[in-house]
Amino acid sequence: MGQNTDQPRRTYPPFWMRLTILQGNLLQIAGLVIGSGLIYLAAHLPTSWLAQLSLLMIGNFLIYICCHSLAHWLVGRLVGIRFIGYGIRGTNHPDDLSPFMRRILTRIPMFTALTEKNSMRQASPLARALMFAAGETSTIICLLLVAFYAWLNGLPGGILWPIIATLMSISAAYSTATMPTGDYAKAIKALKQ
Repeated sequence: MGQNTDQPRRTYPPFWMRLTILQGNLLQIAGLVIGSGLIYLAAHLPTSWLAQLSLLMIGNFLIYICCHSLAHWLVGRLVGIRFIGYGIRGTNHPDDLSPFMRRILTRIPMFTALTEKNSMRQASPLARALMFAAGETSTIICLLLVAFYAWLNGLPGGILWPIIATLMSISAAYSTATMPTGDYAKAIKALKQ
C-alpha cells in the first residue's frame, strides 16, 4: 500500500511506558474505582472543606485520566476493532494546544489506546466513528457526573462545579470536533469515508 504524500505524516511524542491490554485495563479500572471512592469519601466523611476539596480534586483527576482510553477500547472491542496495547505519555497532540494548556497536558500521564492497523482498516466507517467518539464522550460524561454528584452532596464549590463542568464539556466537544487530531473530528472524518 502506497504512502499518502499529500499531507505530512504527524509525529507524536514518545511513550513514557507501554502496557498490555490487560495491564492497561486493570490500571484504568483501578483508577476509576479509587477516584470514585475518593469522591464518595469527600461527600460522606465528616472532615474539613479543604480535605473534601482535595479528595474531590484527586478523585476527579483519576477518573479524568482513566476513563478516556478505556472507553475507546471498550467501544472499539464492541464494534470489532482489535487493540495491541496502551501507551502512557502526555497529550497526543501538543501542537494543537495553547502554550498554557500544552505545559499542563504534556506533563500529565495519559493513556493512549493502540489499535491494530489492519483491524482499523477493515472496520466500517461507523465502527471507527463510534470508537473515536467514545473517548471524549466518556470524558465529558464523567466530568459532568462528578460535578453534579459534588453539587448534590454539598461539596465545596457548590453549584460552581456543574457550571464549570458544563462549560468545560462544551469547550472540549467543540475543540475535539474542530481540531484535526480531535476525537470528534476523527469520528466525523470516519463517517465521511
